Amino acid sequence: MPNLLIEIGVEELPVGALDVIYDELAAKTRQKLVDERIAFAEVKVEATPRRIALFVQGIAAMQPDRELEISGPSYEKCYDVQGKSTVVLQGFLRSKQAAEKDIEVRETPKGKFIFLKKKEKGGVVATLLPGLIQGLFASLSFPKLMRWEPSGFRFPRPIRWLVVLMDTKKIPLMLADVKSGNKSLGHRFLSPQSFTILKADWKAYVALLKKKHVSLPIETREALVRGTLKNRFKQKQSDDELAHMNAQLVEEPFFLEGTFSQEYLELPAEVLASCMKKNQKIFACYDPKGKMHNRFVAVMNGKRNGLAKIRSDYENVLDSRLKDARYFYEMDTRETFEKKKSKLAELVYLGKLGSVLDKTERLEKLAPEFSKAVGHPALAEDLKRVASLSKIDLVTHLVYEMPDLQGIVGREYAREAKEKEEVALAIGTQYLPKNLTEDHSKVKKSISLPGALFGIMDRLDLLVGALGTGIEPTGSQDPFALRRAGGNVVKLIRAFEISFPLAKVIDEDVKLYAEKLSKKDDLKSRLLKFLQERVSFELGVKPGTRPYEILQAVMRSSFEDIADVFKRFEVLTGMDQKILIKAAKVIQRTANMLKGYGKMPGEPKEELLVEAEEKKLFELFRTRSKDVAEPLEKGEYEKATRLFADLFSVPLNDFFDHVLVNAEDAVLRENRMALVARVNHLYTARIADLSALSRIDEE
Repeated sequence: MPNLLIEIGVEELPVGALDVIYDELAAKTRQKLVDERIAFAEVKVEATPRRIALFVQGIAAMQPDRELEISGPSYEKCYDVQGKSTVVLQGFLRSKQAAEKDIEVRETPKGKFIFLKKKEKGGVVATLLPGLIQGLFASLSFPKLMRWEPSGFRFPRPIRWLVVLMDTKKIPLMLADVKSGNKSLGHRFLSPQSFTILKADWKAYVALLKKKHVSLPIETREALVRGTLKNRFKQKQSDDELAHMNAQLVEEPFFLEGTFSQEYLELPAEVLASCMKKNQKIFACYDPKGKMHNRFVAVMNGKRNGLAKIRSDYENVLDSRLKDARYFYEMDTRETFEKKKSKLAELVYLGKLGSVLDKTERLEKLAPEFSKAVGHPALAEDLKRVASLSKIDLVTHLVYEMPDLQGIVGREYAREAKEKEEVALAIGTQYLPKNLTEDHSKVKKSISLPGALFGIMDRLDLLVGALGTGIEPTGSQDPFALRRAGGNVVKLIRAFEISFPLAKVIDEDVKLYAEKLSKKDDLKSRLLKFLQERVSFELGVKPGTRPYEILQAVMRSSFEDIADVFKRFEVLTGMDQKILIKAAKVIQRTANMLKGYGKMPGEPKEELLVEAEEKKLFELFRTRSKDVAEPLEKGEYEKATRLFADLFSVPLNDFFDHVLVNAEDAVLRENRMALVARVNHLYTARIADLSALSRIDEE
């Protein structure tokens, strides 16, 4: 089977465009080929700022033939009372290029209808490719597009050349105003001459580009940036986001070192690094102990002549930016940090919910109650102080110029104001973690406990306010980043194992919002459901899997304490699955019996027991249920599950095998249902409703 190679040459793509290409192009290509019934072995996508490469290995030369079944009009419309065909049938047959002998009449739930079976011959793939390729690249969801030629084709940057090869055969097509061929261009400065690609051979293509000073795989470019910073410039850590950004901006990374005046080192290191990153996309340098040097590293698009002049240009631009940063810093620190707080009244919070000052004052009131709820009343004053100062940096000159420094600027200005270090650190980490994919075990290393508590409280307040006024994320739309806020709540709870009564805290915050919330009726249930979805995302469980079912079972039981949800989930997924299934069978049999019963049965009465098996089960529950309840109270969920399974598995089976629970006598039936319910709730009320597990009879 032949291979297909497509290369689109463009003017330099903006940062972020390559992320769209990597996120979408391969998946959309696979789907498009499947939809068009074109067989293939593998799809590869790579991109640089100047080219997009798509390779399909083992693409079929022909579509397979297929038989189509087309439903037509109803029988009554197609035939008159004498059984002769009507104009409706004749028109249908003409439109499908078929004869009456090709149809059949079938009885359906809606009556008699005609059906047409038609064989469709597969097309030549080479003739289908032009339309497929045009539609494919037009479908990519780039945030910004432009038009530059009469056809009106939209793309992030103008297309300058186009290669489409099926093995050695050139596939003719037009994309915008560019005709396809087999001519490509190398690096803009180091190899600007055109060259011929002879065949759709991925390995040879990548090697050929390498000779033309183009490192095609973005992973290779990114690894080179990180590796050079570590090995040549002795940097223990590098900014991953900046490394990824630079890999999107160059085809062959080349590194240039420069310096800046030591006087700027008086500014906070994060301010200096942010200036470098935002304005010039260059890396700040640190010594082995993590102290910033007055050096930087720039990643250029290939080695050039005149490096001394280029270095000087970098240094001059950086000097100007750092002068601005120092000026803003000095302006901000002329008045005390807390005096700026009143300006928060000028910042609107979620439109209908007042100002950021209102939010700050609400968090100050919530802080003591939240501290008690999480079991850290001693932190109440610190948490209240963090709440009071947390948002003030939003009205500073420095954050206005560099929004990514919010929180960090607050930390530095709090230190300038001689606030407690614990308070300053919590202000500085209030927006962490920034990445929901960050492992929860690493989060604890970068955030203090007061910072984590404030982060949870702050984001819960956002969620209460948003959902309480009808603002909810829909599909891909989430303008207020509520999913991220919810994700960070559950991640921080998981990382720090912070237990607290979630519903109680939500209720307290709703009270503080007073009459500002317009949709309070089912707010708590909607917010709890929203957070359940975030827990599922945090754990990475997928529907249809056993871990997903275990999580659903845990949350069905109780979602009052998210830390406990994580604990129960981890225990049940990590324990001996044979024991878990044994317990699940007890829960499932009792749940099936209670299903549809309606009201919750009362307490079982010993004097109403008749059969030996129900007396035995009752006695077992009366004397041994405390053996399960005690480890439950201590959070020893594995021990409780083992005891529950061992105690009740056999007696419950005997009970169901020999006792008619749905007895005709209503009194007996009620009493037996009560006994079944007590056994079920002993476990499900505190750990998990294991009736959510499927396929347990097979295990």
